[in-house]
Amino acid sequence: MMRPLLLFFGLALLAACSDVKTNTGQRLDFVGSSRLTSSNRTTSVPGDTLASRIYAEANPDDPSQLLTRLRITVTYLPRRAPFLYPTPVSSLNRDSINNNPDAGVIYLDTLLSSSALTSKSLLFTSVFGVRTTTGAERWQYELLDPDTTVRASRAFRVSMRRPDSLNTYHDYTLRLVAPANGVGARRFLQLNAGLALPAYSVLGTTTSRPKSRAALQKLTDLILQPDGLTLVTPDSPNSGTFRLDDQRWPVANRRLTRIYPTAETATTFVGLLTNSAITNAYNTAQTVGATGQRIGPVQAGQVYAFRTGGTTPRYGVLLVVSVPVSTATTTTRGLQLQVRMAKQ
Repeated sequence: MMRPLLLFFGLALLAACSDVKTNTGQRLDFVGSSRLTSSNRTTSVPGDTLASRIYAEANPDDPSQLLTRLRITVTYLPRRAPFLYPTPVSSLNRDSINNNPDAGVIYLDTLLSSSALTSKSLLFTSVFGVRTTTGAERWQYELLDPDTTVRASRAFRVSMRRPDSLNTYHDYTLRLVAPANGVGARRFLQLNAGLALPAYSVLGTTTSRPKSRAALQKLTDLILQPDGLTLVTPDSPNSGTFRLDDQRWPVANRRLTRIYPTAETATTFVGLLTNSAITNAYNTAQTVGATGQRIGPVQAGQVYAFRTGGTTPRYGVLLVVSVPVSTATTTTRGLQLQVRMAKQ
């Protein structure tokens, strides 16, 4: 009886050892609290704002161990953009939706300080918007060597459930926190999918990896200016506080979005539900001689119609739900935009 027991415990020990991860000299953990996302969760609020915080540390006893690179990647399953369900729904081909070449987005890819005094530990907080379509998104945080070797990695999954996925239009509300001039302020908008990205993702810093920056620039339809009330297109001429450096954001990466004020109201906005109604709103709003590259300062209740750039233009309407308020007795709120686009 003793020999079988020894064999059993030996196999159990071997199995346990096979799961032990190699010590890379670096650790990466999520900071948990009631305000932060540190594990898998489900939400039913399209575009809901979440935040996560990581703590990273290199082996304090090894002077050669330094934190050199941080990468955050979000993968959308199925694709992040909305899609029109066929009739009947049973004829849906899931493979045609899931095989999306640009489902992943590099949210941040940056080199860290090379100083031994500042690159032994890192505390980083990121604020992000949940997807606006039904599905899941996987947020992966990685510590890497300059040669792309992964030293430590953590991830969580956020699932979004919408009861109206069969609608022929896609709508959501963007809540953009004021002031909009901070590097972490989400003010670079990709309207079809409802993404709002911060400056460090789109503009980057002196230590950002340029490849990831260019990909997100090509997705950006509108840019919220630091005043929190003015929206411009990426190809809008430099003027006032709007400045895009040709080196950091090449002209070839700028989408040709066009947006115009309409005669619609918050009441009539509710009835713009079809592709033809939304497209007609844009065609009617076009003004001869207007460039369609800047709107604002916007006011609550105003409705705008837009056409996104890219090889496949899409049309949509935008309602200003509320604008930032900041007084001695009032809490500052951000710009809220309700966006509606016809699915195609």
